[in-house]
Amino acid sequence: MKKSLSVFVSAIFLFSGLFIFNSCDKEDKRVEEELIKLQQYLEDNGYADLEPTSSGLYYVVLEDGDGPTPEISDYVNIEFTGFLVDGTVFETSSKSIAEFRNIFRDDKLYGPAKFHLEQLGIQGLREGIMMIKEGGKSRLIIPSKLAFGSSDLGIIGPYSTVIYDVELLDVISDPEEHEQNLLDQYLEDNDISIAPTESGLYYVETLDGSGDLPGSGSTVTVHYQGYLLDGRLFDESSTGTPLVVNMGATNIIPGFIEGLSKMKKGAEATLIIPWDIAYGSGGSTDGIIPPYSTLVFDVKVVDIQ
Repeated sequence: MKKSLSVFVSAIFLFSGLFIFNSCDKEDKRVEEELIKLQQYLEDNGYADLEPTSSGLYYVVLEDGDGPTPEISDYVNIEFTGFLVDGTVFETSSKSIAEFRNIFRDDKLYGPAKFHLEQLGIQGLREGIMMIKEGGKSRLIIPSKLAFGSSDLGIIGPYSTVIYDVELLDVISDPEEHEQNLLDQYLEDNDISIAPTESGLYYVETLDGSGDLPGSGSTVTVHYQGYLLDGRLFDESSTGTPLVVNMGATNIIPGFIEGLSKMKKGAEATLIIPWDIAYGSGGSTDGIIPPYSTLVFDVKVVDIQ
């Protein structure tokens, strides 16, 4: 009995060892295949003599910038397109490119992407952006060890080199000041001279309503369109299907509730909602609203109950 157990245990260790060796062999083969494809891409695109950084990132300047390079603690605003060595585009901030490449998504806000560099999970992308001068554009050729590794993400398979063309629009060391400057410019451009409320909300009434203002227990039915300061539409009520808002709701941004509290039935207004009474320093959880974003809502009150 002891002999049989010993043989069984030995067999387990032998099988485990073979499994580990086979796994290592397969991994080594995938890494080798990636390297061959990467070298072919470099040769085909005139980058054969390009030296990588110490981490393995390949960095190509496409357009020179004349501003600062970002620090890890900074926020950045970028335009980008990500693709594989075979040219397959898997991600982009450009609506026209997304439509042309048949990867357009209704749930994505296209246009410049603002985020905190420290929170960017792709090591090679983070390293590359920190090498770009503000106003410049670069191509970042990122081996899988600096990107998604052995993960299978569908269009991005395991051990895939990814390439990003990145244009660095803004280096933002103080996101609050940056957003305030954008808000001040928006107010000036749109000839808005009214004073904000104590919270910071700008309430611009365009049509007076009738009846009573909604109370804390009221429900308000509205049609709306929501924009960022640069004019990008990020949300709207469906055609013919208004939004019903409980004035006591905690899942609606405070600035929107405050704006509705000033509107009677039939009223129309523009609500300019600073970031700190909107989605705050983190942006929306679905990633659509960037951090530190002022929002502009055009609202029409259909009914108050």
